Amino acid sequence: MAEQQKRISLCMIVKNEEKYLSGCLDSVQGIADEIIIVDTGSTDETIAIAERYGAIVIRSEWEHDFAKARNRGVERASGEWILFLDADEQLDEATKPQLLEYIRHADLSALLLQIRNQIGPENDQGSTIHPVLRMFRNDLGHRFEGRIHEQISFSILRKNPSARFHLTEVIIHHYGYRTQVVAEKNKLQRNMELLELALAEEPENTFHRYNIGVEYLRNNRAADALEAFRIAKRSAGFEQLSYAHLVFKYESLSLQLLGRWEEAGAAAREGAAIFPDYTDLRHYMAFCSACTGQYKAAMEAVEKALEMGAAPARYHTEDGMGTYRTAYLQGRIYEALHDEQGLIQSYITTLRHKPSLLPPLFRICKYMRTAGREGQLAALMARRISCPDEAAMLKLAGVMVASGCPDSAIAYLEWQAELYKEPALSRSLTAHAGAMRDGDYSGLPFAGYRGKEEAEDILSPSIHWRVRAEHYLEQVQRMKGKTIEKQSIQAVRLLLPGFEGW
Repeated sequence: MAEQQKRISLCMIVKNEEKYLSGCLDSVQGIADEIIIVDTGSTDETIAIAERYGAIVIRSEWEHDFAKARNRGVERASGEWILFLDADEQLDEATKPQLLEYIRHADLSALLLQIRNQIGPENDQGSTIHPVLRMFRNDLGHRFEGRIHEQISFSILRKNPSARFHLTEVIIHHYGYRTQVVAEKNKLQRNMELLELALAEEPENTFHRYNIGVEYLRNNRAADALEAFRIAKRSAGFEQLSYAHLVFKYESLSLQLLGRWEEAGAAAREGAAIFPDYTDLRHYMAFCSACTGQYKAAMEAVEKALEMGAAPARYHTEDGMGTYRTAYLQGRIYEALHDEQGLIQSYITTLRHKPSLLPPLFRICKYMRTAGREGQLAALMARRISCPDEAAMLKLAGVMVASGCPDSAIAYLEWQAELYKEPALSRSLTAHAGAMRDGDYSGLPFAGYRGKEEAEDILSPSIHWRVRAEHYLEQVQRMKGKTIEKQSIQAVRLLLPGFEGW
């Protein structure tokens, strides 16, 4: 009996989640001894899937109130602890066993888990990370509050003001902010409607004001978002709120989207004065300074952010802040300063933090080409970029070709063919280089390059404007005699849009 009291009940709200539910329930195997699912009107296979996992399914009418729906599941839970997840979330396989250790601690009232929100399209590697209370002791006094972005912490602290919340390293992977998922579920409209209802009921609620600001940002309504965040900042006791650091960050972001760079930088600096260890604000300070041409201030801020590294776990942060994103920003600042060694080192640092990234490689190629030093690119890449296998070498050659440096790609592969003594690898690299000399680039990633355009064809209407602009600027740059003139034109060429692998 005592062992049963230590078990974990998973509580969920679902509606038409047949696409995601199995992944979620698979992830809690070995952790949750009981699954309680409140279904608010599914018309697909959601209920059948839940029942296959042995879940207790409660059919409930949707009343436009997440707290009510959550509480219906909590009321049926029999475990000592309650874990709550959404269908588009999954417990991390490597870190989830830690939960079984934490429930042994009698002094803990609730656990904060690290939510890793996967954002953007399916193939995007971007994510945000923030700690959220997702597990708490089952008690009659512990009930959710809030029509949307429902909270459990208020009722826990009301019951026990000295309740101990523990910040864990357990990760929840959340896929609900992927572009396709947001569109499929119409989340933006649903959230906005519920937040407007909540604010009508509680117009002075700072949390609702903050959340509607976030939704305005997601709906590309930066001016409305800015107003919401500034109202939130004026609330009593604002700086003590757990999300205050985010209000500063999103205020700055809103201003950036409005092109008000000086104000955006000021908002980031104001936040950094209160939260000096929040790396994201230092990164924003650097970005805003760079966008206004204040490169000294930008470099100071970016160096500080890199020194700080990733933000402490108590903050909501973006993956790469203080590491690869910040190192990449530093490389772009060095580009503006025409500091070749600095930018190469920064982009190499970016790749050390995240070897799969393509943009640093594209930027190195673009800089060397626009600087008129394409001839040195093959040796630079061979010397500074470590490629563990043939696939990586071909990928790097593909980046060179896609960047308009096919001769460098050929030289690079021939160089590597001579360097590596393994006969099969050497023959394969030599064959690829030979094919490229004959105009065949099909063996490379980013295939489709057909060689350099002939000068007399470059003004053809069928040629993309960027290609024509690049060709024109290259010719003008060659004719200039003064270094400052060449660098000015190079700066424009570096700003021309193009595929960089983001």
